Amino acid sequence: MLRILIFFCLISQTLVGQRLLIEKSKSLFESGSYANAKSILKDIAKPSSEFAEAQYYLGRIATEEKQYELAITYFESAAKTNPSSAEYHNWLGVLYGVVAMEANPIKQAYLAPKIKNEFETAIVIEPTNIATLWGLVHYYTQAPGFLGGSWQKAFDCAKAMGKMNCAQGLCASGFVHAAQKQTALAEKEMLQAMKLDSTNFLTANYLAEFYEQEKQNEKAFLVYQKFLSRAPLHRLALFNVGRHSARFGYQTTQGIRCLNLYLTKAAKPNEPSHSNAALCLAMIYEKQGDIPMAKSYYQNSLRLEPGLKEAEERLKRLN
Repeated sequence: MLRILIFFCLISQTLVGQRLLIEKSKSLFESGSYANAKSILKDIAKPSSEFAEAQYYLGRIATEEKQYELAITYFESAAKTNPSSAEYHNWLGVLYGVVAMEANPIKQAYLAPKIKNEFETAIVIEPTNIATLWGLVHYYTQAPGFLGGSWQKAFDCAKAMGKMNCAQGLCASGFVHAAQKQTALAEKEMLQAMKLDSTNFLTANYLAEFYEQEKQNEKAFLVYQKFLSRAPLHRLALFNVGRHSARFGYQTTQGIRCLNLYLTKAAKPNEPSHSNAALCLAMIYEKQGDIPMAKSYYQNSLRLEPGLKEAEERLKRLN
């Protein structure tokens, strides 16, 4: 009996230890300490009950590091180990989509059913998951019919979304109408969504992206600028005001201020990198004719992300 008690105590200690490792690695991941998080997560082996979560976070880190094929391997492992997690299936569907965007037509046709299957699996597990419904809206809208694309299914997802969050449902419906080239209706729905939920950056972002797709870049800039006036330190709003200033020359003084504010704190997962913020600053200074400052920021962008193609090309042109 004593041996049995000692065995179960050891098992319990091991499980607690593994949980603590996961929590520590999650904290490191959220703070951007990817190398330290990886060194912990890779030590969590398959027999552990935390293995699936460790694989999931390794996939998230690989995504942040733009190692998309590696991320897929980790997400596949997580979803296979714990097939009841909608989150794991969602991320696997997203990464299949990311790889498909850069793939040749043959590989795209191979990946398309995988994308569809992951999102459809996730929505069965968690029918009220808005992120999954958005994934399905994107898929049904963009995929050809022979690969499962369907306007009706996309609208059905938007309707389901609207029952939980009216503004998001309107955004989703507007997204589908925009894809159908019904631009006036799409704009009307997204503007209505903004009236209902003006404090949600996701709502503002879909409206701004709609304007960008319609080549109405000044309107997109104004959406971000208006949102920033309500939330002056919102990081994604700061970056996007700076990005539009860099790309289109809008209010460059404000663009510089916003990007410098963005650079004061480490970028979190799913946020634009500091290398991209530095690239945007370089572009603004180049537009202003301040070549030394432009060169300095292009170099800083490359220091943060070696091989960043646009920074390399722009710096080469200035030298």
